[in-house]
Amino acid sequence: MIFGNNYLSIEHKSGFKLEFKALPALALVDKSSKSSDLIKVSYAREWFDRQSMANQEHITDVVKPYDWTYTTKYNGANLSSQERMHFKPATHETIDIQQLMRPDPILYYNENILFEDELADNGTAILTAKVRVMPSCLFILLRFFLRVDDVLFRVHDTRIYHRFGTNVVIRECSTRESSYRETRARIPRSNGEDLSLLLDSNWVSSQIPEQTSQVEVAHLD
Repeated sequence: MIFGNNYLSIEHKSGFKLEFKALPALALVDKSSKSSDLIKVSYAREWFDRQSMANQEHITDVVKPYDWTYTTKYNGANLSSQERMHFKPATHETIDIQQLMRPDPILYYNENILFEDELADNGTAILTAKVRVMPSCLFILLRFFLRVDDVLFRVHDTRIYHRFGTNVVIRECSTRESSYRETRARIPRSNGEDLSLLLDSNWVSSQIPEQTSQVEVAHLD
């Protein structure tokens, strides 16, 4: 389901502007002829085992002509008016995690679902944009979360951080991925067979390894 009316936009008086929308994110989904072969659902192997070689050809042919997991590495659109306000590789700047962890008052918080799909009951793919404003800083988390049951988890995060009183905006983009089995094995034994943690993107993200990470900066003036 596409929530086309949902979006997140921030703008500074200097002309700096970021925007997060569903359709541009979906435009980055792989539409190549082989993209749908990248992931097969959990019952596909069982189906292959039960069928003759002739029928195995059939399941290979019956695929969607796009990445049916809707995986996107969309990190928003920079609509800033000047070149210096566009992101470039950071030299030493990083997001101040300690500041974000402080129990400061939250002046504003909002969460938008940009799109969501249950993958024909084989899991979930969801893109959300969250914004949090504290007295000292602004923080945005754009997250694509993918769960393909019995196959894998995938998380693409884009974090935007601006400390008030500075002219720097930091963007951190990261990718995490792990098999369903390995992630499930990390559920604490005290939880028994409670699989609800596998529905929590925050918990999953904290448990699976980071594959790529890039930090960039833009300047407001």
